[in-house]
Amino acid sequence: MRNTTLIAALLAGTTPAGAQQLWHSEIGVQGGYARIQISGSGGNPADVFEFPTMGYLIPLIGYAPVFVTIPLADRIALEPTVSLAQLASGGTNVTTVRLGVRGNYAITAHFYGGLGGVVNYASSGNEQFQLGAQLGAGYRFGLGPRLNGRVEADWISTRGNATLAARNVYALLFGLSARLDGPARAAAARPATDRAWQPSVGLVGGYSNAHSVGGGSITGVLVPGFGGSLTTLGGGGTPPQPPTLFAIIPLGRRLAIEPGLDLHRIQSGGQTSFGANVGARLNVAVHGGWYGAVGGQLIYLQATPGTFADPNRGSATVTGATLAWGYRFPIGGQISGRTELNYSMYAKSSDIPSPPVNVTGLLFGLMMPLK
Repeated sequence: MRNTTLIAALLAGTTPAGAQQLWHSEIGVQGGYARIQISGSGGNPADVFEFPTMGYLIPLIGYAPVFVTIPLADRIALEPTVSLAQLASGGTNVTTVRLGVRGNYAITAHFYGGLGGVVNYASSGNEQFQLGAQLGAGYRFGLGPRLNGRVEADWISTRGNATLAARNVYALLFGLSARLDGPARAAAARPATDRAWQPSVGLVGGYSNAHSVGGGSITGVLVPGFGGSLTTLGGGGTPPQPPTLFAIIPLGRRLAIEPGLDLHRIQSGGQTSFGANVGARLNVAVHGGWYGAVGGQLIYLQATPGTFADPNRGSATVTGATLAWGYRFPIGGQISGRTELNYSMYAKSSDIPSPPVNVTGLLFGLMMPLK
């Protein structure tokens, strides 16, 4: 009987394993390198590296960081991508949204190609829309029993409007994803008398209010969160958030270490700015899905001399501490979520210089299991 099944599969041009569904419902995050060129300008391009990509500027001129896979047939899947940002400061409100839809075709179980369109929306006193096309090819692979990875090359072209110039984007991206279908993972809200934490990797976004002591505030909702990206773009003059990407490393029944990270590098017109937003905290399971956390954060900035207060200085640091209280819950399939009230305090930095900053956030996290 086994030989008969194998022969039938070979006649169909596939193996029994290959005859399985090539796409599954997934949600994931991506980032990487992009070269952004204004169409027809002949000027210097902007080279950007971010992981994960923030939800504010880069999606509007490059690519969106959050993607969803929706199977339509054995070899065909729909892939929406999205980012969202709404910022308010000093009476100025800015909203940016990036939406993309791509049809993906599985050439093999690993290689695929995709074609689709994108739309940008920007509002700051007046509304602007921008349309474009996207083309991609990539390779999918497993990073563990429940976590998947992919590497893909993208070309994205957007038309110009009154606010944004037409652009061509050439990107090499790395993505992480987990399934929304299939067997559900163990509930995130298990009793603390059992093992309360599971190894996982996650992404953060949500609402934040960043207040500079003696100065103004920046409030907003970002998906994903901006992490250290605004600090990198502003040469340290704008406030940070907790790291956008995090991991859960269990320690016994109740405790877990949570390292966090986001990386940003932008080079254009001879100017370079790099930022690494690194954090670590101790999470304590209290009861069911409830937990508390305390930790620290370091933002390292490196930029072309002249960016900081000292014209000869090429690097600077900002340190901070974080307190959090949250609740974890299952979402579906391999994905779980959490929502938390997060309070971060960043010290005054004479390197930049910058005043002390307090950031209060209501953050939402998606968690993808590592085992």
